[in-house]
Amino acid sequence: MTDTLGQVVRVKAGNSGMLYDPAFAIAPDLRVFKPGFYADRVQPVSAGGRNAAWFVHDQWGYGVLRQYRRGGLVARFNKSHYVWNGAENTRSFAEFRLLQYMHAQGLPVPKVVAASYERSWCFYRAALITQTLPNTKPLASVLQDMPATADISALAQACAHSIFLMHRANVWHADLNAFNILVDTDNKAWLIDFDKGRQLVMTASLCDDNLNRLKRSLEKVLPQQGLVFWEDLHRFYTKNQ
Repeated sequence: MTDTLGQVVRVKAGNSGMLYDPAFAIAPDLRVFKPGFYADRVQPVSAGGRNAAWFVHDQWGYGVLRQYRRGGLVARFNKSHYVWNGAENTRSFAEFRLLQYMHAQGLPVPKVVAASYERSWCFYRAALITQTLPNTKPLASVLQDMPATADISALAQACAHSIFLMHRANVWHADLNAFNILVDTDNKAWLIDFDKGRQLVMTASLCDDNLNRLKRSLEKVLPQQGLVFWEDLHRFYTKNQ
């Protein structure tokens, strides 16, 4: 069944469902959200993903499959189940819709391929597939590989610009950190992982919350160099305003 936007196909089978972008010739089959479906065309993501993310490829192209996992203390007794509150309120469908909106606005985010949920009584599990961003590395890895004396201003400016565009489009990132910004070989900064992200009126306070979350992440990864980079980034971000 095609939804009202005409740009998304919805498939429902029993207590499970999926959305997918018809621009991708992905099979309307919930097995595409299981890494075993891809046989030898799957590879675990080494950085981040809570051991539940894989690089995959099939007839539709190359992507990242991510199964939603809980973090923090809750994960000790519940790794992957969430309270059911309707299909459109699942983590995967919400992130799918947000990424589609952001991509339509021309923001530096990956194209979303498909989203799914599997319901069991009052709970559900979820997964998402996004298109791979080729030739990219996490910001944390880029900074770690750079000499201490390297000029970081161009990289800081690129990251600041991407974050500013996101905020100008009234999007709040729930976990903006040094691993959720990817940098390509053209020094373009891409933003990923919009689980729990939302469209909000981005006040100065909300923008600062995002930037300070990134600051804490950078200081944790690279205490001194990370802080210097963030100060440069913040200076460029402020100039955009």
